[in-house]
Amino acid sequence: MIHIVGLPRFHALGLLLTLTVIGLCVPMIAAGADTTADAVFGQPTLNDNNPNQPAGLPTVENLSLSNAAHVAVAPDGRVYVSDVDNHRVISWPDSHAFVSGAPANMVFGQPDFVSNAPNAGGAVSAAGFFLPQGLCIDDGGNLWVADAFNSRVLRFNNPASDGTPYVADLVIGQPDFASSDPNLGMGFSEVDVASADSLCFPGRVLVRGTDVWIADSGNSRVLHYTNPTDNKPLADRVLGQFGDFSCRVKNNDGTCSEKFGVAATADNLFNPIGLGLAPDGALYVADWMNHRVLRFVDPLATDTTADGVIGQPDFSDSAPDAGGVAQGLELPIDLFVDGVGSLFVADSGNHRVLVFHSPDAATSADEVFGQLGSFSSDAPNHGLSLPFTDADGLWGPTGVAVDAHCNVLVADTNNSRVLRFDSPIRACADMNCDEALEFDDISAFVLAVLDRDGYQSLYPGCFVGGGDLNHDGRLDGRDVALFNAVLLDD
Repeated sequence: MIHIVGLPRFHALGLLLTLTVIGLCVPMIAAGADTTADAVFGQPTLNDNNPNQPAGLPTVENLSLSNAAHVAVAPDGRVYVSDVDNHRVISWPDSHAFVSGAPANMVFGQPDFVSNAPNAGGAVSAAGFFLPQGLCIDDGGNLWVADAFNSRVLRFNNPASDGTPYVADLVIGQPDFASSDPNLGMGFSEVDVASADSLCFPGRVLVRGTDVWIADSGNSRVLHYTNPTDNKPLADRVLGQFGDFSCRVKNNDGTCSEKFGVAATADNLFNPIGLGLAPDGALYVADWMNHRVLRFVDPLATDTTADGVIGQPDFSDSAPDAGGVAQGLELPIDLFVDGVGSLFVADSGNHRVLVFHSPDAATSADEVFGQLGSFSSDAPNHGLSLPFTDADGLWGPTGVAVDAHCNVLVADTNNSRVLRFDSPIRACADMNCDEALEFDDISAFVLAVLDRDGYQSLYPGCFVGGGDLNHDGRLDGRDVALFNAVLLDD
């Protein structure tokens, strides 16, 4: 269940008193599944999609996306995008206030906004990337980057306060910042081995408190680390390889022997990428080449066998779009779980993002982006003649995130852009569940913080996670500040 961190009573009541005294009048915001984008990062308009517009060179405003490009939003609204083909991560200050065409104001991995050589044009270092992919911002505001082709994950201490914000402070998967060999030099062929401290083309990183999860895609496994503080830490848990840190077999059958075409099971993985952590502690893994999403109920306390599957009729099937496009998945590549437990899936091969409101019991999705509301369509840019696009289209999306205002951001990779959909699913901070953000939500939010049982009794159809505005599975002091900001901004 979602964890409510203790909050001094006067802080929460002070919020209520402050908002009441200033006579806050918040307009109602109707909920609805509006899947037309409202803003675009990386392109001049919602109808443009050439990489590095306008001249094919990187600028402070454009993107050139490929591979498993990603987008992440910090609790304060700062947006980070892994601009893969430009070998950089660029950042805009506020997802909610962003206006299409606005320039980024931070760049990681390059000395400036007009450079795009791998590893900043030099040797491997703490300040360069080679095809960066997955991004995560932890509780302390630190930025984590899966630097895929350097076979490492980097942590940059909170860029807002660090004296050297563009130089990484920790590396996982390598002994130092100058090394980049897959699996620490042990190789990445079908007969090579991995280890508990190695990585091979990592695709995603997910951090919650002291728990760090890495989708070690090239080794067909997911690794867990507990509070890594030194370079090249040892993982203490592995999913997908029967607990064997040395095995890197795709769809391992338990023997770690290479046999092409071995069936998928509840215990193996085939180039996993996306990761999502639900409020109840369940871990979701986008098992990319098995065309499925796996659910692990409590992977740290129990076994490493998946407990549920989305996109396939059972654990042994692995065909794309099993049962048809409306029921299946094709190359699901990224995941995001919001504060109320809805699972967002970037279903890249079907050119859409799906939303499952009850993923633990889902047989089909509840919402779809990119296909004009149709669950049975799978054409790039909803059937527009390529390469044309618009505000409704997606072409190979590879990343999805939700900000504190419940705006949905999608890395629309083959269109070289990131789209923002303004509160398309629900009114954020709607604590009394009347499908609107209004003054009455203040008292409901305070009750949820101070007395969970009382909140659930008074609002039996609501979920306390509606107040988890940074989507970290907890209702705590960070959400109080965000709730205040959402009310004032909207």
